[in-house]
Amino acid sequence: MLREADPTHAAVAQEATWLAIRFRHAACLLLTVVHLASGAVEPGLGQAVTLGLAVWSASRLWGRRLGPGWTAADVAVVAIYLLGTTSVAASGIGTGDLIDVKVVAATVISVGIAERVRVSAAVTGLVLLLLYYANRATPGLTPWNFLSDLTVAYLLVEWLLAVGVRRVVLGAATVHDQTVTAAADARIASEVAAARRRYEHEQWAVMHDTAAATLLMVGQGAAGDRDRVARQAARDLAVLDSGIPLPGDDTRADLSVPLREVSNGCSTSLTLRTPGPLPVRGTLAWTVTAAVREALTNVDRHARASTVDISAGPGALVITDDGAGFDGVPGEDRYGIRHSIVERMRAVGGDAEVTSRPGHGTRVRLHWPTTEPGAAEEHSFDAPAAGIDRLGRSFGYGIVGIAVADTLLQSTLTEAAATPPAAVDAALVAVNVGCALAALIPRRRESATLALMALAIAASLTLIALLPADAVLAGANWSIGASGWAVVALGFRLSPRLSPTALTAWWVLVCALVLVRAPGLDSLRVLGYHTAAIFFLQFLTARFAATLDRVARDAAALHRERLRHRTADAVGHMTEQECLRRYRELLSEFTPLLRGLADGTLDPSEPAVRAAARTEYARLRRLFTQQDGLGHPLLADLRGGIDAAERRGVAVTVEAEARPEPGRELPDPVRGHLVAAARIMLDASRSRARVVVTTDATGCTVSALGDCPADTVDRLSALSTAAADPTGAVHTEVVTAGELLWARLHHRFELETAR
Repeated sequence: MLREADPTHAAVAQEATWLAIRFRHAACLLLTVVHLASGAVEPGLGQAVTLGLAVWSASRLWGRRLGPGWTAADVAVVAIYLLGTTSVAASGIGTGDLIDVKVVAATVISVGIAERVRVSAAVTGLVLLLLYYANRATPGLTPWNFLSDLTVAYLLVEWLLAVGVRRVVLGAATVHDQTVTAAADARIASEVAAARRRYEHEQWAVMHDTAAATLLMVGQGAAGDRDRVARQAARDLAVLDSGIPLPGDDTRADLSVPLREVSNGCSTSLTLRTPGPLPVRGTLAWTVTAAVREALTNVDRHARASTVDISAGPGALVITDDGAGFDGVPGEDRYGIRHSIVERMRAVGGDAEVTSRPGHGTRVRLHWPTTEPGAAEEHSFDAPAAGIDRLGRSFGYGIVGIAVADTLLQSTLTEAAATPPAAVDAALVAVNVGCALAALIPRRRESATLALMALAIAASLTLIALLPADAVLAGANWSIGASGWAVVALGFRLSPRLSPTALTAWWVLVCALVLVRAPGLDSLRVLGYHTAAIFFLQFLTARFAATLDRVARDAAALHRERLRHRTADAVGHMTEQECLRRYRELLSEFTPLLRGLADGTLDPSEPAVRAAARTEYARLRRLFTQQDGLGHPLLADLRGGIDAAERRGVAVTVEAEARPEPGRELPDPVRGHLVAAARIMLDASRSRARVVVTTDATGCTVSALGDCPADTVDRLSALSTAAADPTGAVHTEVVTAGELLWARLHHRFELETAR
């Protein structure tokens, strides 16, 4: 049963199944019609079963009925036909009556393409047994003679070729699905990590814009007005409690409403001008409002302005004050401008420009895109084109293999006629094989392909012209079955009409020349049989080749749709289960202090309250300064240890100079070893700890420093001894200096490559 996770495999398998079904029933219908029209079938049981096969095949060409039950019914109808048929040949199977062999050939090829090997092998064995029964009246027929007959042998070869093509093409489709799935998993992991970083940065920015400013003011003793502190703390709590929009929230909002709310909280005289409602996405409204809030906080805290003006319109907003202004490049050393304003706006596809000059106030301009990103832009994902190309090449290789094998087998396993001479026959065989192999040449011009097709067709017609009249429809004419495959192989992956058109032209010329060389009803009847069993299969294969790219790209579109849903689910789960939990934990550590300031139960002038405010502000400030470093995978793994150390009152400093380059990711055992060693240092530190991660082209180094007890050295040594690292991929150095302990762990990428 096909897996839902493999849409390319499923789509290609279904298309191949329909190819097999259409070929089998179209071939059987034409075979039976020609057989009945030629008068070769005698009245009675044989005529009845032939007519029954014709009616069944005609009915099966309508509709799209698939499944084991229909397959069993198709095989049962063929079995009934063969049981009711009696073929008598003077020598060799099928030489007296071709229709039973052609029906078996159509069945064998179709089940080889449509069914799994075990099913198709069982069906092939059954129809060959029934073919033996149909030819039971042939003089001298024994089981060994039957199996060694060239006709029967070639039926087995046709089944093997069909099975081989199916396995190659579906194998390539499976590899394509696996490649796309792996790429999708990597993309989802990247999207989740990016969403986590964006959400956490927004959390930190919100805490910086609200609680940190209030706590700093209280901790420095600058809160002279107790009522003002209470109002500011209450405003901070309202912002923090309102939460942060989750990624993917596409609800609509009127930007002018939150702008009025944030303007009302500004202490400086403010004028807000908007043209009316400003409909935007909810997440964009949140981002713009948060950036405006930080800008207004800066005005209140630093500008000493008498007025501030906000002018908002579609896609842009300008904040201007008449304050003191400042010198230097805005944002370079100012956390609020750099993170809370500029980076916020860039995260939503916009930007921010801050211009200021001492004595001339400050101007902040925010702008954002007015067009909504489409789903494809938000979750762009292109299934690897190499996988689709590999699928096409695999099918092309299969067709070339059939063309070469068919030519060689038919030309060597059949009895040679007196003419043409062996050397001429060998030359024509070489031409057909060479044309088929030329299909493997990439980037062929269409003119070169047409020339090669013409050469293969000319070789086929030459063979027919040189053969004796009584041999043009005998085994010596190998080109009837083989030359068409060379044409199909050459036309693969070029113009969709090229291969079917050239193939049809070849078959019309072959039939015309055969009828010229050997006119008569018998020749017409045999050509009808060949049309059903050979031309139909080649024509449908050419059509299948023309649609293979479309099928694969439709499957890739399904992959993209599933990726969008999986990404949204993964990001939603991450934000709900991880980011929101961490946000609540962070809030729980300082919001009690804010609530006390807001409801007046805590006096901001009391030394204990000021000390608590300084402590909480220092912890938040460390969090803000560490946010870029925490994007490193190793520091992300250490987040729990860092939080635990800070809750114990340890002053933790974290730095990461660079993220690993693509292809330089740490192996899981090495990463686990580095994280475990750094966690030992964090857990053992009494009052201060520092973790620095550096990554360059040669390796990754983790340096951990802390005021740790002496037994920490033993714990680090035990970790290195217990680590499954026989090649020494992690080199550890430990140095003690008084109460400080320094551990340096280094992993060289070259060692991992050598392993």
